[in-house]
Amino acid sequence: MEKLGVGSRRGHVRALTDLQLDVGDSVAIGVREELLLRGSLLVYLLPLLSLFLCALLVQALGGSEPHIIMASLGGLLCSWLYIRWRSRRTADDPALQPVVLRALLAGTSSVY
Repeated sequence: MEKLGVGSRRGHVRALTDLQLDVGDSVAIGVREELLLRGSLLVYLLPLLSLFLCALLVQALGGSEPHIIMASLGGLLCSWLYIRWRSRRTADDPALQPVVLRALLAGTSSVY
């Protein structure tokens, strides 16, 4: 979290582990690369694609500029609702959770 610029603001991340840890312990966590890539595409690319596809569809159907704008915003809203629904549906799936790789010693800071 320090590398991401959180600094003194502590973030809370739920991660799976078999280690005996207490709240507040410093740990190194990991996320599978494919999950990170898939999540990035879902969160960044899907809204852009839906915005442009809806705008192009309405333009191809002969819609005026206000209709094109409303369609693109509608596509953006629909993709946002889908992402929200999907994230809530998969929030408790253990296969999609970060995992604790190792516990860090007290007083040490390991920045990668």
